[in-house]
Amino acid sequence: MGEKEESVNLRELITDIDVEKIAGNPDLEIEGVTYDSRKIQPNFLFVAISGFKEDGHHFIREAIERGAKAVIVEEEIRIPFPKIVSVKVPSSRLALAQISNRFYGFPSGQIRVIGITGTNGKTTTTYLIESILKRCGFRVGKISTIDYSLGRGFSFSSITTPESEDLQRMIRAMVDDHLDYVVTEVSSHALVLHRVEGVEFDWAVFTNFSPEHLDFHKNLDEYLEAKISLFKGLGKKTKKKVPKGAIVNIDDPVANYIMAETPCRIITYGIKKEANVRGKVLEVSSNGVHFILEADRIEKINLSLLGIHNVYNALAAASVGMGEEISFALIKEGLESLRKIPGRLEPIENSQNLRVFVDYAHTADGLEKVLQALREVVEGRLLVVFGCGGDRDRRKRPLMGKVALKLADYSVITSDNPRSEDPEEIIVQIEKGVKEAGGERERDYLIIVDRREAIKEALERMRKKDTLLIAGKGHERVQIFKDRVIKFEDKKVVQDLLGRE
Repeated sequence: MGEKEESVNLRELITDIDVEKIAGNPDLEIEGVTYDSRKIQPNFLFVAISGFKEDGHHFIREAIERGAKAVIVEEEIRIPFPKIVSVKVPSSRLALAQISNRFYGFPSGQIRVIGITGTNGKTTTTYLIESILKRCGFRVGKISTIDYSLGRGFSFSSITTPESEDLQRMIRAMVDDHLDYVVTEVSSHALVLHRVEGVEFDWAVFTNFSPEHLDFHKNLDEYLEAKISLFKGLGKKTKKKVPKGAIVNIDDPVANYIMAETPCRIITYGIKKEANVRGKVLEVSSNGVHFILEADRIEKINLSLLGIHNVYNALAAASVGMGEEISFALIKEGLESLRKIPGRLEPIENSQNLRVFVDYAHTADGLEKVLQALREVVEGRLLVVFGCGGDRDRRKRPLMGKVALKLADYSVITSDNPRSEDPEEIIVQIEKGVKEAGGERERDYLIIVDRREAIKEALERMRKKDTLLIAGKGHERVQIFKDRVIKFEDKKVVQDLLGRE
């Protein structure tokens, strides 16, 4: 299939999926596919997914009343509409991915697709790869934690990797708009929940691995296996007759596990170990990092992004560029032209010229990396405002407290996105780690539950040469509580309190 047809026969849509039972005649034309009953239009196929908060099977009647002509289910459900076709499958999520891929004409087979996975660094690496490709004159789509850019305009993202139907529709739009590449973050959730099932990746990029999402994955081994599945799948069911490749951070402890499971070409990058693409840090300053990029030739790079961790992200992006046979000169231009990324050690301009940064760091490893990056360039004290999200892995909370005590001169512990949890109880768990590491209240840290008040207090404590990091939410534009969602953006709070430059 080329461009998506106006309609596709249901029998054709379910050709390659595992079907347990069909009720009704599947020879009917389907004009749209969705898992959201609110988006149903006449002659649509509704896929009932058992989600984490809502069960799509409860919305089948609503979908039919809105015009659905067929439904995909994974439970035995009596549908009191005799003309509606019902298809029972073992996994609605997997079926949604397979059906969406076919409905939208296997779009990833018609565009170069680069997927980035890892615990930290996915967003920055995505932006750096996009910058390199655009420097070459390519038209590039981007799907990231921050935003979705489909070629014409953009939208703020709600989740790192969209649901499979949304993702396939986005890629279809990029193909129809004649884009050359799509660069997308690939979360472990997306891999386990089949969101990228059927997406033909040309490159899979591994940034790093550390404990995260253990509220979702049973243990670290399961989390790692989710990441590895992206690399295992390279080269399977391909429509593009071009070799696939993997980009792997050789300095990470799990690199060998990933490479052992990768069935195609591998390009390694790193700073400490021998690698195909290697970086040597020359100078770290408040303006960025100056390093040598070494592969088949040597090039000096002036990266505007702060921290050694961003050298790794730059090396990953450069490796993709080399794999795509882009010249060193254009790779250099692409890396150096990216000045900042929203919510990623983003400096906040203000009328008082205080050094304030916001960052998305919400794991112990992420917080450690950004605090280390700032510690290397700070002139006065280093202060940090941070919290931990509710309904997420509780084990990281005391660990983040210990990191803050170790690397910051003073901490203000506050709320992040409490979600359904009590904000004060989350803070108690963070404080436990601080106390275990020898921290004393008032001397080393302060607790202010209200995030805006916490930021205000930290700003008032700053002296002229101090640096403040506000961590955890980065680019996010809202704060999520049990009973409400409010508009809240760390950057705007700082500028409201200090005034804009």
